Order: sequence, then C-alpha cells, then structure tokens
Amino acid sequence: MRKIRVGFFGTRGVPASYSGFETFYDKLLKKLPSDQFEVYVFNRMNYIQYPFNYYRNARIINLPTIPQKHLDTISHTFFSLIYSFSKGLELDIALICNVGNSSLLPLFRLLGMKTVLNVDGQDWRREKWEKFASLYLRLSEKMASLFADVIVADSLDVKRYYMQNYKVEESRVVYIPYGGITEDDIIISDIFGDDRNFLKKFGLRKNKYFLFVGRLVPENSPHTLISAFRKAKSVNQKLEDFQVAIVGDAPYSEKYKKFLKEVAGQDNSVIFTGYVFSSGYIKLSMNAFCFVLCAQVGGTHPVLVEQMSLGNFILSYDNPSNREVLGDCGIFFRTEDELAGILAHLPGNEIENMKKKAKQRAQEFYSWDKISKDYAELFIKIMG
Repeated sequence: MRKIRVGFFGTRGVPASYSGFETFYDKLLKKLPSDQFEVYVFNRMNYIQYPFNYYRNARIINLPTIPQKHLDTISHTFFSLIYSFSKGLELDIALICNVGNSSLLPLFRLLGMKTVLNVDGQDWRREKWEKFASLYLRLSEKMASLFADVIVADSLDVKRYYMQNYKVEESRVVYIPYGGITEDDIIISDIFGDDRNFLKKFGLRKNKYFLFVGRLVPENSPHTLISAFRKAKSVNQKLEDFQVAIVGDAPYSEKYKKFLKEVAGQDNSVIFTGYVFSSGYIKLSMNAFCFVLCAQVGGTHPVLVEQMSLGNFILSYDNPSNREVLGDCGIFFRTEDELAGILAHLPGNEIENMKKKAKQRAQEFYSWDKISKDYAELFIKIMG
C-alpha cells in the first residue's frame, strides 16, 4: 500500500525562520512517520532560500508569490495548488495554515484532496487589517466552516468559537495544540557559543531584562510593555538597572514600528533586536528575568507555549485563550497600568514556583510527540 501523500500549504516554508506556523511545519516533519507519509512542502522562494530538494524526508518545492500584504499568502497557496495539479503529485491531503486561504478550499476539493485547515485565532480582529481585509477574513471563517473537511483549532476557545458561531459539528473541529521548545533544541543552542557573549551583542545582561517576542504589529502590543516599563521605573528605582528586549520585526508594518520608537523615546534601556531565531531565540529567552505576552487576539500563541517549556516567569494579557494555555502558572494583566504595577512590585517569593509549574504544564499538555501523533492519526482517519 502506498504512503499517504500530504501537501503542506500556506506558510513561508521550512526550515522555520519566521513565525509559529513555520515552526509547526518544521516540528511536524521531524516527527511524522516517514514509512506512512510522503510529504511535500511549498516554500515561498523570496523568503526562504533553501537550496536543497529535501528537508527532514519531505520534498521541498520553491515557488514565487506576490509580495504584497494582502496577496502574499493566498497567491502562493494558489500557485502551489496549480503546481501540484500540473505536475501530477496526486496529493491525498492538503494541510493548510491560515484561515485566509479558505476561499481556495473548493479548488482543493475539486482536485480530489481532503483538506485539513489550521485556522489559528480570529485573524480578522488583528489591527493590521483594513476594513475590507477584515471582512474578507470573517467571510473566510464561513468558507472554512462550509468547505474544510477538518478544521484544526489550537485552543479549546477557538474550537468553541467555530462550533457556536458557525454551527460546525464537533467531529469536524479538532483540537490539537501547539508544542514547546524541546530538550534537544536547548542542547543544540548550547553548542552555538557562550550565552554571555551572545547577550553582549545586544547590550543585555542575564536576568536583567524583560522580554517581548513576536511580530511588531498592533495586536501584539509591544508598546504596552514599553510604556508600562517606563511607568514602573518612575515608581521603583531598582528597575533602573533593568532593560526591555523587543525581539521581532514585521513586513508591511513601518508605521507601527515608527510608533514603537516614539514610545521608547530616548530611553536607551529599550532594545530592539530585530528578528532572532533558533539558538539565539532560546538564549535570549533562557536569560531573561521575565517574559511578557501582550497579545490580545485569541488562539494559542506559540511563543507562550515555548516560554513555558523553557521554564520562564511569565506575565500575560488576560483573555480566555491565554488563561487556557498558562493556567495558574503566571500572572495576568488587562491594562497598561496593571502591567506597570506588576513590574514595579514583582512577587519575589512566588516566581520560582511559577517557573517550575509552567515547565511542568508545557511538558504535560504541549508535547510535539503527542501533537505529531494526533496529526498522524487524523490523516489516517480522514483517508478512511
């Protein structure tokens, strides 16, 4: 019996070098049984310059895209779909990330593929989208509810959202979460140089900075941390010795990035590192005093799971999805002033206990071994 052929659509591609969706594909490739599945990954050639035809037993296909904010993702997915048909790949299943690709689901069906759509959170709520784009993404949710064979929700909150708002039957909305940093990742990061020298590149010192990681877009709200930190310093002079590390960047977001620099002002303790991936990201995470998640849009945030798995002390914006993931292993805030108050009066006695609980929770609920097994079983079930 031949292997099940699965196409990975809708991301920038692998090896992972951008966001959670790419990391998800990268980790899944490592764990999916190669004796059962034949995988094809469609890379955007203007983002990932991967020179080889195979990666982790998957065939890599590099295709162009239209590098424009509203067309980047869907144009590449469309080109990938046309390529798979024209080359006779005969894919059995299309694993598709990003609900914005939902308008193409009827074409996938027409070409004989079963579709598994990872919808993430409520993408239409992100402030980076104008009214038309936001409306399109809301319509995409409806398209997903009508045409996807299976919708994958990475949080129970998102699963409830599709069942309640679009009346999708429970059997078609599957909850499979996101995974954290593995011990192998940590070991590999240790190979790449001394932590202290790495931190010096950014002018940072171990346990003396608050960490933000994510795309620099309004819904991720790094400005909240910057403003709260500056307020907290005016209350607690001990924070004068601390810094804020803003790790990340974003294409198509120049206006907001300019706003962030204005919020930081002349404060040299706010450090913008740009993109940092792989071992560098792990080093920045493991040496931070605290990780702060300011993201307000629902769904499981991969960075939150990763910081838990590294045993970090975590402050998180309070919404149902973030509470679902973090549980009682961190401290929650709703406003900038609340965050400033927490930063100014950190609960020293509870921190170590929360760090241990966060790591244990990540190991129990957010294991890549379990997640990959769930996807493998889902693919087999779809094929009957």
